[in-house]
Amino acid sequence: MKAILSFKSTKENIEYTAKDIYATISSVNAKTIKSLEKTLKVLECKMAEIVKSHTVLNQQFKLIRSVPGVGPQTAMYLIIATKGFKSFDSARKLACYSGIAPFEYGSGTSVRARTKVNHMADKKMKTLLQMCALSAVRHDSQLKEYYNKKKEQGKNNMLILNNVRCKIIGRVFSVINRQTPFVNTYKFAK
Repeated sequence: MKAILSFKSTKENIEYTAKDIYATISSVNAKTIKSLEKTLKVLECKMAEIVKSHTVLNQQFKLIRSVPGVGPQTAMYLIIATKGFKSFDSARKLACYSGIAPFEYGSGTSVRARTKVNHMADKKMKTLLQMCALSAVRHDSQLKEYYNKKKEQGKNNMLILNNVRCKIIGRVFSVINRQTPFVNTYKFAK
C-alpha cells in the first residue's frame, strides 16, 4: 500500500517537471501501480482463503467483524498481530502493544506530567484502530453518546478517540473469549 501511494504521489510534480519527462514518468508509474494493485488483490485473496480454510481463524474473523466499526482489514491484521489471539492474554496488553494504553509519567509520589501513550508501538495497528474508532463513533450509538458526553466535558478529541480505540480492543477480546458475536445491549437499555 505504501508503494502504491508513493507512486501515486508523483502527480504532485506535474507543475515542476518538464512535460515530456513527466509523461514518461507518469506512464511508467501507471504500469507499476497497476502491477502492484494486482499483486495486492492476489495477496488479499490468498489471505482470505487461508482464513476461510482454517476453522478457528474463520470463527475469529467472523467474531471480530461483529464488533461495530471493525472492518475486514482490521480483523485480518488483529488475527495476524496476535497470532490468533495466542500472543496476548488481555485487552490491556494488546492496547499497550498498539500504543493506545496511557501511562502516567512519574517517579515515587510525584507525578511529573500528564499521562501519555508510548511511541514504541505497532503503528499500523494504531492507524487501523483509529479508522475503526472514527467509524464506530459515527455508527455505534453507545460510542457516539460516549464521545459526545466526553466532548461536552471539555476533553481533547484525540484523548476521546484513544479511549474509543481501547473500548474497541476490549470488545474484540470479549467476543473472542466468549466465542459469541457482539450483541449491542445498549439498544435494550433505552
